[in-house]
Amino acid sequence: MEAFSETYARILEATGCGGQADLSRWLGIPQALISDSRRRGEVRSEILLALLEQFNVSPQWVRTGEGERHFIISADKIASLYGMKLYSPRRTDGREQ
Repeated sequence: MEAFSETYARILEATGCGGQADLSRWLGIPQALISDSRRRGEVRSEILLALLEQFNVSPQWVRTGEGERHFIISADKIASLYGMKLYSPRRTDGREQ
């Protein structure tokens, strides 16, 4: 298992934060959560969720350093999450697409 310091370095890199206080402000979480994670040597789920919501950072990448840093999602997928459907633009020349 990877050292927590490497995981924490990835978090700071992905967010551009300079430390705990800065990270706490940007993620909108208590600094105590970050302190607790550092003390335990594991990233708490609240931090992973905040990273995903605020910075679109993959929890897998945070934990392991593997895979894509950010989730890449298509407009169709986003629309489907909200129960919507994207429509293709209509041709103006009367021909079928």
